[in-house]
Parts: sequence; structure tokens; C-alpha cells
Amino acid sequence: MATEGSRPTSTSMAPDDLLAFPEAHGRGRSVKNDRQKILIVDDAGPVVVLCVNVLQSLGYAVKGANRGERALELVAHEEFDLMVVDYRMPGMDGFQVVRQARAVRPDMAFILVTAHGTPEVLDEANRMGFSSILSKPFTPDELRDAVERALPTKG
Repeated sequence: MATEGSRPTSTSMAPDDLLAFPEAHGRGRSVKNDRQKILIVDDAGPVVVLCVNVLQSLGYAVKGANRGERALELVAHEEFDLMVVDYRMPGMDGFQVVRQARAVRPDMAFILVTAHGTPEVLDEANRMGFSSILSKPFTPDELRDAVERALPTKG
């Protein structure tokens, strides 16, 4: 797990900017949401790993990307039910990613994660209709609760 304030270097990321994780199903849990797909978008590798591990353990299908541009490539070719996106990243910020992703997948839900929760950022996130806003650092329970609020239960 990442310590507060740590940011990995770009050398810790996969060469193609996609963090691949094997599909996992709820370990010892009823998997009622196995068709729900979540995309994690954050330039901090440890944050992506934490989110993927937590959400896969709950039975979600999860992919991770460390750049907004890569996330948009994935969204163009795959359907996701939810995107969990960091606000501040190199290149495109989270708001730019969400605006473009919505043009392709208008029914996708969005959760914003940020260590830069200024009143202006929070106001814009609320205007944009994010399901939840998580302040970094957040706990696995906070992530789970936000995802459960954002996604309707299937099954």
C-alpha cells in the first residue's frame, strides 16, 4: 500500500501504460456483480494496485490505466460500468478524461479521486455529476462504499 504523499516514477508503470491484472472473483463471497466492469485511471501505480485488488476481491472485473489517453483508448473499445479517475495526472486531467469518456459511454458512472480537493475542484466535480468524490488517501472501505453507491446491484 502506498504511503501518504508517495508518487511512483514512471518506470514503475507497464510500458504500454495499461496495468494488467488477472481477473479475480470474490474470494469466499457471493459474486453478484461479476459482469460489472470498472476502469481505474491514476498515474500513481500503488493507488491503481490498491483499487484493483480491493475491487477484484469483491468480484468486479477491473482494469487499470495510468494515463487519461490510455483510458480513453480502452473506453473506445470496451464497455465499462464505472470509471474511478484521479483528478491530477500528467497530460489530461481527470475532468478532461471524463468529458471525453462520456461522449463515448454516456451511461458510465464516474468516481473522482483527488489529493487536490480545492473548493473549485469539488464544485466542478459536483457540476459534472460524479457519483462520489474520494479524497486521497482513502481506505479500502471508503472505495468499496463509493463503488457500491455508484453501481446498481445486478443479479
